Amino acid sequence: MKENGDEANDDAFDAFLRWCRANAIEVREDDVEFTFAVQKANKDRGVTAKRALERGAILAVIPFEACLTLKTCSRADVAASVEEALVKTKTEASWLCGLTAALCVERSLGLKSRYFAYDRVLPRCEANVVCAWNDGERSYLAGTEVETSLRDEAAAAKNEWERVVAPVFKEHGVECSFEQFIEARTVVSSRAFTLSPNAGVGLVPIADAFNHLTGNHHVNVGDGDAVVRSETGGEALCVKVTNEQGVRRGDEIFNTYGFHGNAKLLNSYGFTQNDNPADEVRLTTTNIRTEAALAGVCSGTQLTKRFEWLERTQVCAPDASFSISKSQAISEELCAVVWTLVASEDAFQKIRHTNRHADALHAIETVSTAINTMKIRGNNPSTLTPEVADVISLAIERRLSLYRSQTNIDGGVSPPRVELAIQLINSERAILNSALLTLTEFVNKHSHNRAKGSKDDSDAFALFD
Repeated sequence: MKENGDEANDDAFDAFLRWCRANAIEVREDDVEFTFAVQKANKDRGVTAKRALERGAILAVIPFEACLTLKTCSRADVAASVEEALVKTKTEASWLCGLTAALCVERSLGLKSRYFAYDRVLPRCEANVVCAWNDGERSYLAGTEVETSLRDEAAAAKNEWERVVAPVFKEHGVECSFEQFIEARTVVSSRAFTLSPNAGVGLVPIADAFNHLTGNHHVNVGDGDAVVRSETGGEALCVKVTNEQGVRRGDEIFNTYGFHGNAKLLNSYGFTQNDNPADEVRLTTTNIRTEAALAGVCSGTQLTKRFEWLERTQVCAPDASFSISKSQAISEELCAVVWTLVASEDAFQKIRHTNRHADALHAIETVSTAINTMKIRGNNPSTLTPEVADVISLAIERRLSLYRSQTNIDGGVSPPRVELAIQLINSERAILNSALLTLTEFVNKHSHNRAKGSKDDSDAFALFD
């Protein structure tokens, strides 16, 4: 026997499928089954295969004109004013603000909206998108990539509302609160697709029902040749099986929103993924400069001059960051920058005459190789020395110290959000600890070379005199 929530959901979804047919959206209903999270029902939103599907199978075709964009918004006057305000205010990521405004307009119209049936099967909000977190919950993300590398979406949303959306809505009589704007923004953030360079970004019915998986996904939406022609002759997106193995009967069918790590997924989509292959942690130029200064690798004046040279040759921008991931613990770019900071003054003088990026990198590699050829062998870059490893290790240790303790959870903090934060923290800690272990083992293996360094450096420099 169905719960009342199930019946309501079925009615809404049946109405949505009728709306799809009326708007020339083709759905292969014999191939796929849709499930939705409803009250008192133990079901998750997603799509499963009714039968085995081979690579190349097309599961849905969605005309551009059926998608919700700022251009297809039911209130053209409001859409035009929003576009004008976005240009005037030079709003960052204007597509997000514009499409959110369009969804708010449709929701304010209710039954009068062309997209009413579609909106009924959309969630009112994606509750776990970070911009919806309160301050107590947000504190659990301290030290993570969400806090250190990604845009503060809560602040961005407030800016969009105050400078663009609220004034336009007031002018045109659109009823919408800031809280409703945030709700709509979380939906757009987590579900929008790029239709084409000309059509821009939109909400795509049917396509947004598929859940995301980083790596080993089954279908693509609007990627490459996925832009096709609909039955009406206009441009359309197709949902196509791209996995070489296809999809087995009964399996959930996953789409991909891109190769995103958990920080991006949590910030924009409101979820995380176990064993995410795209997870990474980034060390910034500021992190490296701070640890190099504290380690006393050279004087403050020398450190400033070396960073000026790195910036001038475009080896390292002032706001650069360096990725540490499961697949690559320490990058050659990071080693080259830190080597420049810890190198002896004689070594630095051998490279500082270069002014072009390619020449600078070649000089760093040539000088570091000449110094290290007699001392350090293996697959490591020539710029990875015990001294370089020390500075990077200090930066990693400081980053590890920034994470919030998982104990003493404050009252009022949503347990699901805490769990998401913990999963993100554990993933980032694992990456950093693995990199730290690699560096420690390297230093222990090669630390005996430190004492020899000065004499070997002098011998190596003879090659360039």
